[in-house]
Amino acid sequence: MRRLARLTTFLFATLLFATAARSDAILPKPVTATYEVTYRGMRAGQLTFKLTRDDATGRYTYETTAAPSMLARFVISSAAVERSVLEIGPDGVRPLEWSLEDGKSSTDRDGHLKFDWDRKVATGEIEGEKIELPLEPGLQDRLSIQIHVVTSLLRGQEPGLIPLIDDNRIKRYSYVKKETTSIDTALGKLDAVVYESTREGSNRQSRFWLVPKMEYLAARAEQIRKGKVETVMVLQSVQ
Repeated sequence: MRRLARLTTFLFATLLFATAARSDAILPKPVTATYEVTYRGMRAGQLTFKLTRDDATGRYTYETTAAPSMLARFVISSAAVERSVLEIGPDGVRPLEWSLEDGKSSTDRDGHLKFDWDRKVATGEIEGEKIELPLEPGLQDRLSIQIHVVTSLLRGQEPGLIPLIDDNRIKRYSYVKKETTSIDTALGKLDAVVYESTREGSNRQSRFWLVPKMEYLAARAEQIRKGKVETVMVLQSVQ
């Protein structure tokens, strides 16, 4: 299940956004994006990312579900779901609740967090461990970070260094623009900007092919470990 968590963390640009009249009022469109996943050259199945908005509250729900290949079912359940409830305002993206259910009868690997921005504390439980961490400006969960990064780009800002709650602690991920290129996809050839994400002390890095013409939808994402590409995600469809 940790592989699914890592996949949803490193694929930070999976959504199609609409630009509002003011740069500080960018709001996302409801969207569903599906990616084909390979792990060390072997097909692992598909991941689908879905964003919905509650018109009554203005809050968003963003979730990812898996359709694993026969082999990948040994590590990822087709019933697994990771979900974030968040709000987007002039100050950016703020997560409110996060949950992960691995789709199995045991809850040993499940997790949930609540973000209390008034008290400035996040509380919950991850894999049986109680969590209580102080909130800081810009702090994200493993899914809301994806929306935070794209929103920053649409506002003409570089994502920079982003604090993130992952497992039982706060980690900091740096996003740096590397190059511009073109990429072949199921939707045709697309012009993309390549960004790289790294974390101090980690031997992993991630690369993303973001399409400005499609408001920074990710056409491709790679996770690299010790200099070798391990996981690849390629865009298949957008609804």
